[in-house]
Amino acid sequence: MQEILSFIEYTAAFIVVLSIVVFVHEMGHFLVARMCGVRVLEFSIGFGKKLWSRQDKKGTYWSLRAVPLGGFVQMFGDADAASAKADESVKEFTEEEKKVSFPFQPVWKKIAIIFAGPATNYIFAILLMAGVFMVYGQIKVAPIVGSVMEKSPAAAAGIIANDKILEINGEKISEFSDIKRWIVLAPEANLKMRVERDGKILNLEAKLAEKPEDRVLGVQSKTIAPGDVSSMSLPSALYESSLLAWKMTADTMIYLKQVFTSSRSPDEMRGPLGIAEASGDAAKGGFLNFLVFLVQISIGIGLINLFPIPLLDGGQIIVYLIEALRGKPLNEKIMEKALMVGMGLLIGILLLTLWNDIPRIFNRLVG
Repeated sequence: MQEILSFIEYTAAFIVVLSIVVFVHEMGHFLVARMCGVRVLEFSIGFGKKLWSRQDKKGTYWSLRAVPLGGFVQMFGDADAASAKADESVKEFTEEEKKVSFPFQPVWKKIAIIFAGPATNYIFAILLMAGVFMVYGQIKVAPIVGSVMEKSPAAAAGIIANDKILEINGEKISEFSDIKRWIVLAPEANLKMRVERDGKILNLEAKLAEKPEDRVLGVQSKTIAPGDVSSMSLPSALYESSLLAWKMTADTMIYLKQVFTSSRSPDEMRGPLGIAEASGDAAKGGFLNFLVFLVQISIGIGLINLFPIPLLDGGQIIVYLIEALRGKPLNEKIMEKALMVGMGLLIGILLLTLWNDIPRIFNRLVG
């Protein structure tokens, strides 16, 4: 019985997270399409069979569908929800219909509409995190070592309690969380550190495990003090949340670069099952944890959609940029082949993440 309840909780958390992030993403496409004068036929959360639908005064159907694993905004003149190709009927459009159809819009409007989805994910994440900073404050723990684990790389390097870590591999360390980022993302196993101890500057070197996923430095921060938590004004909160969004994006790109250059295993990549698992864990961790997780997923969805892969927003933007340079759309056969390649890449990524997620979740359930 407990397993069933846990499954329901995790599934519900996943649906809530994905629905919010997808709604935000599609709302970006929708709003900019409306601003550009494009008629929107349907705004849907989910795929498959319609569970609920309502038409607004401007003729757009707002729908909920049976499979809550995404969503779409279908615009007038599109052959499908992906806006990948025009409908055959556009050949018969009147001049008035062309003015409100997506395929006949100037390239800059098409790019603006497509880019608005990922951009809105980022805007949503930044505003949500700014709200968290204003209400709960921001925790910034100084990079001062509270304790060192015995027989750890830190102990072997000569790090002791009360050392202040100033730099790692030439990069300034401003707070304790920066240390963890470097441990996870450093391309090499050796960390060259500048450390302040009793007013003196020391140069130390810690040798970590070769595999990034196995790396542990072996230091803990000091106990969080009241001064480590600061309330923030709106401008400061927006600045800090924007900086956080940038760090998340940069860290993800560093990780993917390491995966594609084979300097890091892809075993840590997560797919739908992994996101569902993390959604449930975040929900169990409390409201604040859930909000922070929502920020992370929104940035992740926004970033992924900017990748130059056909079928994703980034791929469509590349197509429209090529169209602008050529002065005419790409050949339909080329587009069809590109879409097939994009579909193959996305299916490959899905299978890889399932390969990672299923054994880990199974071990967690039976362990």
